[in-house]
Amino acid sequence: MTIAFTNPTTGNDLVERSGAFFDAITNQRVASVREGIPRFVDSHDDYAENFGWQWHHWSNTLSDSRSPSNANSKRRLLLERTHFDSFDLAGKTILECGMGGGDDTEVLLQFPFAEVHAFDLSRAVDRAKRTITDPRLTLSQADIFAIPYADQAFDFVFCHRVLQHTPDPTGALRHLCRKVKPGGVLFVHSYHWSPHFMMGYKYKYRWLTKRVPMRWVSAFLDRYGASLYAINEWVGARNSLVKLVAHNTIPFERLQAYGDKSREERLELGKLVTFDALTPKYDKPMTWRHMRKVLTSEGMSIRFSEHRPSFPLWCTSVRVDEPA
Repeated sequence: MTIAFTNPTTGNDLVERSGAFFDAITNQRVASVREGIPRFVDSHDDYAENFGWQWHHWSNTLSDSRSPSNANSKRRLLLERTHFDSFDLAGKTILECGMGGGDDTEVLLQFPFAEVHAFDLSRAVDRAKRTITDPRLTLSQADIFAIPYADQAFDFVFCHRVLQHTPDPTGALRHLCRKVKPGGVLFVHSYHWSPHFMMGYKYKYRWLTKRVPMRWVSAFLDRYGASLYAINEWVGARNSLVKLVAHNTIPFERLQAYGDKSREERLELGKLVTFDALTPKYDKPMTWRHMRKVLTSEGMSIRFSEHRPSFPLWCTSVRVDEPA
């Protein structure tokens, strides 16, 4: 069993020849193959350029396999959020939408899936190609609004920390739902549109930081990150009100415990997470009510969810019906 690429526009199968993929019916050139990766998007379509830069700059920081001090933190986090251990994974197929540099992909490959297909809009896929070797993995550079696979093709679809960074999170969510087989499982995550979440520091500064060159933001974090981190450490010992004010104003992520990382490693992780917060072109959170409404209208039944006001949203659901 191998799930093949299709033309996202026509739905026709693709054939590969001369370093490219062509529509088997119309003979239209749909994707090129560069550095061994099918590319279904052009560079000017990349609204996630900051993530491509980010995952090359911090290439090992969040990898369980290449950063031993993570102590399998990412694996534990994914299982806590997805509840995939409640499902039979053996011999199943999964599509990861928005893989970034492949840190989650490494974890998915630890599970007994028969095939793991993963794509990202950005050039972060090049890092994944360089660092992950597994015959079950098929990589591509593609757009979540033009996924190069047939509808209802996958047993599992996984999309973690991506929806809010698209120009149309609702449309992106509907595209994901339609790739899930009847009886299949969908995991999605989104930032949460709630008063608590929207008070966060990044929403005060993003009007500027998303417009300046990424290297300026990185340089700011290199120069002032240690001082901001120290302030956050001091804040951590204060009362709840001080913590809340700091969270809403200090432009540096206040990290909780993460694996067995040293202070220096946590500082670098803080730079990464802060860069991730301040530089995306899009940051469009969603309400739980809206996410649930979209999933239900697409024939999904919710099995596990998190929607507390101070947390992001995440949800695992199963396809039980055709879209309404």
